Amino acid sequence: MSFSTPKLPAVGIVANLSDEDRDTLSSYGTFHLAPVGAVLIEQGQSRGKLFFTLSGLMHARRVDEGNDILLGKIESGEWVGEIDLFDPSSAVCSVVAVEPSQYWEITREDLEDFLNNYNAAGIMLMIGLATTLSQRIRGITAKLAEQADINKFRDMTVDFE
Repeated sequence: MSFSTPKLPAVGIVANLSDEDRDTLSSYGTFHLAPVGAVLIEQGQSRGKLFFTLSGLMHARRVDEGNDILLGKIESGEWVGEIDLFDPSSAVCSVVAVEPSQYWEITREDLEDFLNNYNAAGIMLMIGLATTLSQRIRGITAKLAEQADINKFRDMTVDFE
């Protein structure tokens, strides 16, 4: 009987890495199973880790003034934790498994070791992370613009009353 070592698939920010570089990056982190309800990131806490969802479904949730707000879904092939990796502080939301999930995590220190030892692959990875952050900022900006339009419309209807 033989067991295979889990490896990062060629999707998302690691899609452009060679098989060898993905295998090497895989060895710098750890693979985990998360049952329903497992908390990967807790609002208000700092983890200093990057998480990659291999399977399952997770929710990013924020509790604000007693309201539990679903910020988004994290599906297979998506990353979370990159903000805390670059700007260690308290997390603005929690990430919770809503289905049994498999994920990979890497600490900031281990990521720095990988970047220092595998420069070319590290550059590709950082470009992928920057792309992810840019896409998320673009999405947040669109939501803010939409909310501003809703508020503008609401203000206009109040003026007519």
